[in-house]
Amino acid sequence: MKRVLLIALAAALTMGAATEKAAAQKFELGARVGVGSQDMDMEFAGLQDAKARLGWNLAAVSRIRIIGFGDGLLGAGLFFQPEVVYSQSNIKGKMPVSIPEVVGATVGSGGNISTKIRIQTVDVPLMLSLKVSLIRVQAGPVFNLMNNFGGDWQWEQPLRSPVGYAVGASVDLGPLVIDGRYHGDFKKMEFKGQDWQGIKSQFSSWSVGVGIMF
Repeated sequence: MKRVLLIALAAALTMGAATEKAAAQKFELGARVGVGSQDMDMEFAGLQDAKARLGWNLAAVSRIRIIGFGDGLLGAGLFFQPEVVYSQSNIKGKMPVSIPEVVGATVGSGGNISTKIRIQTVDVPLMLSLKVSLIRVQAGPVFNLMNNFGGDWQWEQPLRSPVGYAVGASVDLGPLVIDGRYHGDFKKMEFKGQDWQGIKSQFSSWSVGVGIMF
């Protein structure tokens, strides 16, 4: 009888430890840092030779396993992945000297002014990711929380679409994650200022980053 009780106790402890480990694997927290570019159509405003410059982004990431089995090379599953992403980048170009909104820019040849627009955003992607072995494909809506457009150019802040989308893929290498994605808005940005009334522009971005999950 004692042997049976000991075996039952050992089995219960083993199952408990396995259940605790499985529960812990269902929820993960992590962080990601990356490089990327944010771009929009600026030709409408007289900005010539506009080029999006490389910027950076920082993200807090969580991951919840909805269904799945295993881990590593033999793992597969469907995951819900909410994130909070801060991004910053620049767009550089040239504008005619006659445009009064440019302040503190540098006058170049041909009567043009070299100017820079700084873009800062905070977005909340709610991604669904499908994992097979080490590869994940992901897609989901992106909710825009904050935008700040500044730099040399003094202009009205545009109104971005509150909801966009993101698609991408990633590779899991143990706790490390290599991630790449594209983000677009469903609607064009709108300018509400008196001098910009009715003007619209499409906003998009891409990024590549490395993260770690705990």
